[in-house]
Amino acid sequence: MATLGRYLVKRGIQGVITLLVVTVIIFVLFDLMPGTPIDRFRSDPTFDRARLAHLNETFGINDPYFVRMGKFVWNMFSLDFGDSFVEGKPVGDVISAALPRTLFLFGGAVVIEYLIGVVIGTFIAWRRGRFSEGGVIVSSLFFYNMPSFWIGLILLWLFAFTLDWFPLRGFSDPAWTAAHVGFVAGRGPNDVLFQIVDLVMHGAMPMLALVLISAAGTILLMQTAMLEVMGEDFILTARAKGLSERVVRRRHAARNAYLPVITSFTISLAFIVGGAIILEGIFSYFGLGYYFLRSIVNQDQFLAGALLWIIAVLVIFGNIVADVLYGVLDPRVRI
Repeated sequence: MATLGRYLVKRGIQGVITLLVVTVIIFVLFDLMPGTPIDRFRSDPTFDRARLAHLNETFGINDPYFVRMGKFVWNMFSLDFGDSFVEGKPVGDVISAALPRTLFLFGGAVVIEYLIGVVIGTFIAWRRGRFSEGGVIVSSLFFYNMPSFWIGLILLWLFAFTLDWFPLRGFSDPAWTAAHVGFVAGRGPNDVLFQIVDLVMHGAMPMLALVLISAAGTILLMQTAMLEVMGEDFILTARAKGLSERVVRRRHAARNAYLPVITSFTISLAFIVGGAIILEGIFSYFGLGYYFLRSIVNQDQFLAGALLWIIAVLVIFGNIVADVLYGVLDPRVRI
């Protein structure tokens, strides 16, 4: 237990140092971008010059390089992200409003993806060499190699534009839901069931696109892990005891093949915000990915920097959790 505690402290310190380095890199990248956040006001001849000078002082545009770097690092770690020029509100308000939407959409997709991947990966590994294995692998790789924006556009064209089963854009539209989903139409937008159906209908297509793209990797990972475990001596021993194939598969083979899949699942959760960028833009789903892309295009450095920093935090935290899981499940990693 003491060894595990030292390992946790060591990984925690490494994570903080890594985050500090990444924060500095984020500042350097945005500082190298041409222009400043207030250039749009400077180019406007009707904008008050005194107010422009005040903005220069407020945002430290004329401060020395390392002073601006220190302020940026302090603001990130103190969660003081400043104001968004594009959205016209504090960055914290934008993030707090958009984060639940992204967690629902992409967090749900990751969970569904891994549930499907584990079940199908276990199934095709146990039926190796049969037609079902080849069919699953070929279809999975087909979607895995398709660009996310292409799948998103195909889903929009088929299910939203042609069939009109799902909305074209947004994360919520009570008028659309009332007109297209009959069994909740009479409940009104304040009803809990109505709100749930509204959110699900708007999140269904981007969630389906993400599952189609990502499930192949999980399927192949689980299949590979299962094939490795199936060659171990304890599987032969379990069969020699007369246990049924179902028991051997579920209680012995699958459980021991979960380690790499659990680790991959933990890291995938860390990439929820990063994976949301393209698909949220395609579906106009107003989550963190949508606002990140919008802030980059409009040079909203405060919002873009905060979102990039949050992505870094999630990635570092996900890797630490994955390492800790390895340390718990395999004591050799702590050495």
